[in-house]
Amino acid sequence: MKIIYGGAFDPVHNEHVNMIKYLLSLDIADKVIVLPSANPPHKNCGTLFSQRVDMLDIALDGLDDVEICDIESKDTCKHYTCEVLPKLKAKYKEISFVIGGDSLEQLNNWKNPQDIVKICPLIVFKRGKSDGFDEALKYWRDKGAEIFVCDYEPDDVSSTLVRYFAELGDFEKVDDKVSDYIKAQGLYSKYKDRIRKLENNIPACTFEHCSRTAKYALQINYKLKLGLDYDKVLLAGLFHDCAKWLCKAPHSTVGVPNDAIDTPVEHQFMGAIIAREEYGVDDIDVLQAIKYHTTGKRHMNTLQKLIFCADMLELGRNYPEVCYLRDCINKSLDLGYRECVLAQYRFLEQKGGNIYPLTLEAVQDVRLNNVQ
Repeated sequence: MKIIYGGAFDPVHNEHVNMIKYLLSLDIADKVIVLPSANPPHKNCGTLFSQRVDMLDIALDGLDDVEICDIESKDTCKHYTCEVLPKLKAKYKEISFVIGGDSLEQLNNWKNPQDIVKICPLIVFKRGKSDGFDEALKYWRDKGAEIFVCDYEPDDVSSTLVRYFAELGDFEKVDDKVSDYIKAQGLYSKYKDRIRKLENNIPACTFEHCSRTAKYALQINYKLKLGLDYDKVLLAGLFHDCAKWLCKAPHSTVGVPNDAIDTPVEHQFMGAIIAREEYGVDDIDVLQAIKYHTTGKRHMNTLQKLIFCADMLELGRNYPEVCYLRDCINKSLDLGYRECVLAQYRFLEQKGGNIYPLTLEAVQDVRLNNVQ
């Protein structure tokens, strides 16, 4: 039986390869057909089909009984599974089709799902615990679907995060030769010039903190399904401290509130100005997240809360409460934000001195909106 494993593979990452190796180990498999999508109906690929095939060729080099199928590259139409599978069955005869557990739960939202389950068996990879998986499994089996649930549970690696981490020079989740190809082709580098400028303009330790903050914020956005624009999350996390070094030297304070000048919170106001004027960040949501990332304020929105928390919780931070606070944000952003605000307030109280008014507003706000 030929096992059809489709996806955007933008880019192919190590867990894709691990899943293919698992599929090859199944008794039912005589070959895995890797099917990169050319024009999927649910997403836009930022790289060329040929580039994604090149990366697959590199990542799968040395694996026997694997074939990359380019059937979707023959036209510019949107390609739906219910339309592609019959063509693959005609070509390969006996086939099965791989989907994720989340896709099985959402299969009713696909085009003609009842046709899909009639064409061939499904091979399903579960990802973590889900209340809806068993219900979906029973539903489709009752409809006559033949479904094999894999006993290998892949790590939850997101190609979206892989792309945004690549922007920051982090290629941990991809093969070294794939990362070399990405760098040589200049893929996933939309913000390359701005990132290089920031790295050259601020101390190395500050840039590393900014990079870690952006990555942590991106991960939480994905993990909690916050639905925030990943570009906004990247930029807000990356540039949140772009002015911190500047505030230690003589500089213009135009646009900075008088009561913030020469205080530890001055850099957040200056950061919004510098991000716009020096780095071309013109998105008001991003600038506002930068502007309040240290103090917080009343009625913070989702992006603002995320950057406030990511600044405190990025993986380079090490203080007594940090593990507890990370546990909180892994449960919900609102809980994580509340506990971060209160932890910061306790720290400032112990430190002594004046506490900035916006911080006091943020404390009052979270106390009034208690989150368990």
